[in-house]
Amino acid sequence: MSGSRMKPRFAVFIPGFRHNPAYRNTMHFEGTKEMLEPTEIRREQGCILEPVRKTPIVRDVDVLVCGGGPAGVGAALGAARTGAKTMLIERNAFLGGAATAVMMNTWNVPVSHMTGVAREITLKLAERSGAVIAGPTVPFDPEAFKELSVDLLKQAGVEILNYTWVVDPIMERRRICGAVIQNKSGRQAILARAVVDATGDADIAAAAGAEYVMGREKDHKMRPMSVLFRMGGVDVRRAVEYCRSCPAEHFTADRNFHILDLDKGLVRMSGFFDIADKARAAGELPEEIHYIRFEGVDVKRGIVTVNNSRVYGVDGTNAWDITRADIEARLQNRKLYAVIKKYIPGFENAFVIDSSPNIGVRETRRARGSQLLSEDDILAKRTYPDSVAKVWRHHAAGRDWHSPDGSEGSPQNLVYRTLQTELNWFEMPWAIFVPNNVEGLAVAGRVLSVTHEADMWTRGQYCCLVTGQVAGTAAALAALRNSSPRALDVSTLQRALVAQGVDIGEARKNLVAEVA
Repeated sequence: MSGSRMKPRFAVFIPGFRHNPAYRNTMHFEGTKEMLEPTEIRREQGCILEPVRKTPIVRDVDVLVCGGGPAGVGAALGAARTGAKTMLIERNAFLGGAATAVMMNTWNVPVSHMTGVAREITLKLAERSGAVIAGPTVPFDPEAFKELSVDLLKQAGVEILNYTWVVDPIMERRRICGAVIQNKSGRQAILARAVVDATGDADIAAAAGAEYVMGREKDHKMRPMSVLFRMGGVDVRRAVEYCRSCPAEHFTADRNFHILDLDKGLVRMSGFFDIADKARAAGELPEEIHYIRFEGVDVKRGIVTVNNSRVYGVDGTNAWDITRADIEARLQNRKLYAVIKKYIPGFENAFVIDSSPNIGVRETRRARGSQLLSEDDILAKRTYPDSVAKVWRHHAAGRDWHSPDGSEGSPQNLVYRTLQTELNWFEMPWAIFVPNNVEGLAVAGRVLSVTHEADMWTRGQYCCLVTGQVAGTAAALAALRNSSPRALDVSTLQRALVAQGVDIGEARKNLVAEVA
């Protein structure tokens, strides 16, 4: 300015902070260079003491859904359609979780037995030529699922924030009131009247102090991790003809997992035990791989998904383990690709299209609520007055597809090779959605209060979509009533779910009786 000098402007850069508008009030100072409290390094204690900092509140919502996989998508739709201001946080660049980032693109239930938003999504995928719904299972296109998820959530008014990690719960005593997030915009806070943990690993529930168990109850071992990959240029018809020409014992006996229906465009090939045994004996396959499995098959375009890498003895809540597992799984996949091209007719000209961006984590933490759903409950087809979902899937007693003990599909694993799954149903009581020790929180997907054995029934993506819708609807009802999911009148929740097209099982008869 004329006749005066401008005051110098200084910016103080502190490790862990970013130069962005969210931090301007604490990082820029007029006229002086002011230093904030430094980080204290305590090497002898193996820690640092971080300075106190102000974290900007960037949103205040009714329901915050943490995790954008199938459970999170279901939760956000359930919450928004109940009338709640809803926000969904996802760490990836896109939604879908296991369905997209892991590319596990087959659901083990026919559309005729689906319910709620899961059925809606499946039918809409089929309308977009993104799913085959003519058989006992539903293969689908991961890219179509990404697009449809965004379309439905935007239509419902959900705010989506990708590229974002949920790093801490915001707590008032034992009540969760939102979450601290971290992304390119820095460290920020989102306040919420109710929160849904759909992280798959109970990340927010565990950090909030909820009771949980890790892995299998008796030894805390967890199911193996996998990286999936897709192959193109496959002559699916030739591969099917080869399967039909081989002895039946070369493949799984389960008609729901080995499907060769070209007329319906429904193909799922599982087994090739003779090839796997020969290749493993020759050192061409890792010791962990005892069979070859193709699913998510697009017959017309010649695309298959390979789901075979298995890494055991790793913890999905440990970043070092996840990294090691991801590297090892991709090394296994190189060998798988070579064996498939060498030995299986129809794959001579095949090539790798892509591999899953994320490793598939099958089991980590599960919350503990006032009730624990067991496999005995499921097999007995127990019904509950507080049932909030009746779920179907192809499964069988004692069949653990992905045991922590290894040998999946091996000659010793006769259950895998010879057992036939059937379409079974089970009910899910509301008590397994609310973890002990925390208020304001509902859980969904793999985080439910179930045993290790029951988790084999409940962790599938279709079930995650359903349980997500339940948790999101409950969170919305609680938020709109200034209450907590634990304090909800169950019949109110059940009516809301029925209105959204969810089958709640035998409990619906009680609702009808009350109205009458």
